[in-house]
Amino acid sequence: MKAMFIDVDGTLSSPCYRVDGRFQIGMSDVQWADYCKANGEDTYEWCRPVMQVKEYAMKAKANGTRLYVLTTSGTEIETVAKRRFIDRYYAGMFDDIYAVEHDDDKVKFILKKASELGIEPGDCELVEDTYRILLQTVTEGIKSTHITTILTGINE
Repeated sequence: MKAMFIDVDGTLSSPCYRVDGRFQIGMSDVQWADYCKANGEDTYEWCRPVMQVKEYAMKAKANGTRLYVLTTSGTEIETVAKRRFIDRYYAGMFDDIYAVEHDDDKVKFILKKASELGIEPGDCELVEDTYRILLQTVTEGIKSTHITTILTGINE
C-alpha cells in the first residue's frame, strides 16, 4: 500500500459529544451544525482516539505508506475542530489533512490524489466507517477497510 486515507468521525475519533450536560454519540445534520457553531474548536473535546486504527496506520507508515486524513466537513469551524483533534491525538502522524464537502467526494478525491502521486488506485486504501462510501471504492479498485466505533464512547 502506498497511500492510506483515513476518515475522522467514527474512525480516528470515537464519537462522544456533551449536550446539555449529557453525553451522546450521534445527532442529526442540523443538530451537528448547531453543535459545531456552539463549541467551535472544542467540538471534539469529548472524543477520543481509536487506538486500534492508530496502530494499524502506524504499521502501514512503518512500511512506507503515506498517511492522509480524508474527512467530510461542512464548515470551516468543523475543519478547524477536526485539525485540533488530529494535532492532539495524532501529532506528526499524517502527511496531510484533507476535507471534502460531501461523503460522496471521497472516492473522487482519492482517484485525483493517486494520479497526482503517480500511483494506481489499487495502491490506495480508504479506512472509513460509512459502508456506502466503502462500496464506492470497490468499483474503482481502491482497497477499503471498514471501522465500527459506535460503542467506544466515554462513559459518564
